[in-house]
Amino acid sequence: MRKIGISIDELFIKHENGFDHPESPDRIYVINDMLNQTEIIQKLKILKPRDATKQEILNVHTEKYYERIKSTKGKEKVFLDQDTSTNPFSFDAAMRASGGVLQSIDEIISKEIDIAFPLVRPPGHHAEADRAMGFCLFNNIALGAGYLLSKGFSRILIIDFDVHHGNGTQHIFEDSKNVLFFSTHQFPYYPGTGSIDEKGVDQGQGYTVNIPLSTGMGDAEYIKIFQEILIPIAAQYKPEFILVSAGFDSFIDDAMGGMNVTAEGFAKLTEIVIYLSEQLCDGKLIFVLEGGYNLNGLWECTNKVFETLLNYNKTDSNNLTESTKADSTIDEIKKSYSQFWKF
Repeated sequence: MRKIGISIDELFIKHENGFDHPESPDRIYVINDMLNQTEIIQKLKILKPRDATKQEILNVHTEKYYERIKSTKGKEKVFLDQDTSTNPFSFDAAMRASGGVLQSIDEIISKEIDIAFPLVRPPGHHAEADRAMGFCLFNNIALGAGYLLSKGFSRILIIDFDVHHGNGTQHIFEDSKNVLFFSTHQFPYYPGTGSIDEKGVDQGQGYTVNIPLSTGMGDAEYIKIFQEILIPIAAQYKPEFILVSAGFDSFIDDAMGGMNVTAEGFAKLTEIVIYLSEQLCDGKLIFVLEGGYNLNGLWECTNKVFETLLNYNKTDSNNLTESTKADSTIDEIKKSYSQFWKF
């Protein structure tokens, strides 16, 4: 059985966006309840997350932006955009969320654990280098990639299956070939980025892979996309570490999205990601919590993902042959990216 590490901390619950906001502490409570009720918690290594340092934050964010977020500390309510706000604990929570990701990476590198899943709030993938967006303060997944780059890694794969496009992560690395950003997301939808034409800039051309999807896509579509697009690209890229922006708002009953992915579907996607990590980068893999706002769905989906992380033992990944609603999109992606990757 793999050694799976999780990060949990009281600060992740103290950060609040306000009454009746979908990105609430209940999201952490429900995952914690799931881990305890199923006794999965007994099979995990509990990591006490550290705070990120200012210098680590500046790997990705501007100093002016860091100081802006720091200035909210202790203040009752600061609105950073129309749906992103802070309370007195938000800065500390964001520093610990980012630090929890960096600490988890260190634990994987030192082989104390095999895979990590820091259960952090606030989420991160919408945060730009100089701007808060979409409930996100610091970009946790981008900070993880930046931390790996500072440690000498040169090929990092970020997989983002949140229903919303990870605009911040894309923009931070869009001119780099050292980070390959792969995103499946509902489109057109918030935040408006993530079209098929966004492939990266300068040296980063071809290293941003956007899979924009119309509403109603489910397990078969997502699995086929991972098998026919992600697997061949990853095999050619040969990442040294894989980071997953794990957003569960593409769940079938999540009001924040319009997709039909089930808990079993997320388990299958997790299988593929584990397969890639074991084939390509000695199993170096971290999941980082992003979205997911249907609390029952979050319970079901994280349950299936943790069970898969602990127990998955296959050594191959068989392609789906059935036709799906995403087939035309898959064909379009293959044609559009044929100058960069072989399919």
